[in-house]
Amino acid sequence: MTDYRLPTMNNNIWSSTTPTRRTSVSPALVSVTGTAGDPLKSMPYFNIESLQQRLQTLIDGARETWTYAIFWQSLVVDFASPFVLRWGNGYYKGEEDKNKCKTTSFSPYFIAEQEHRKKVLREVNSLISGTQTSGENDTVDEEVTDTEWFFLISMTQSFVKGSGLPGLAMYNSSPIWVTGTERLAASNCERARQAQGFGLQTMVCIPSANGVVELGSTELISQSSDLMNKVKDLFNLNTDMGSPTGFVSGSCVVPSEPDLSALRLTDP
Repeated sequence: MTDYRLPTMNNNIWSSTTPTRRTSVSPALVSVTGTAGDPLKSMPYFNIESLQQRLQTLIDGARETWTYAIFWQSLVVDFASPFVLRWGNGYYKGEEDKNKCKTTSFSPYFIAEQEHRKKVLREVNSLISGTQTSGENDTVDEEVTDTEWFFLISMTQSFVKGSGLPGLAMYNSSPIWVTGTERLAASNCERARQAQGFGLQTMVCIPSANGVVELGSTELISQSSDLMNKVKDLFNLNTDMGSPTGFVSGSCVVPSEPDLSALRLTDP
């Protein structure tokens, strides 16, 4: 079972620069734990609060323009299975130009898709807070952009050893840096192709203590040793990560058993 828990402090996975309604939709950090007990107990350097703060510090203080940061947490489901990377923490900053990823469309499909995304956001908020949504009265006025939606559905994804960009980075103990829509679209990794479809142009996965740090951006961002050093400092890495590989073909994402099972992230 996936366990969604509220941390003791009032964290927010959305940047304070995003519209105010984000605070009401996601008032706290989402934490996922696996079936093998509480994995945070096996993470000597991190706790829920510090992870969220480190992710925020990483991208808010970066010279580059990053849209989001996610920490994929390494879990051992059982001794007969390889490790699994699942959502540990995330921080969404959004785009510098808030109108860049908004779609000016009034087509029936767009309206229906927006209603679906807003409904999911309300239900996620309900799961996190432990309160019941009141349906249409819990209004989400702002458009849910493609990058926000990609960030949200990431909560239900997981990766086994060597699977997807995060799984490959963890398996090879080497960063992966993919820049350009063509390279993302050409990847064998479903997550990379999905990211490209939602408007991202750069994805980076950096292995760290007990997991992988993933960053994404709608901008074209070249490889940066400064970013690598920041991850090394923030996430207590004592080993040389080496240079990031450029384009690595990954396998498909292994979907988790969504204990967000009450949510339909895609229409039938």
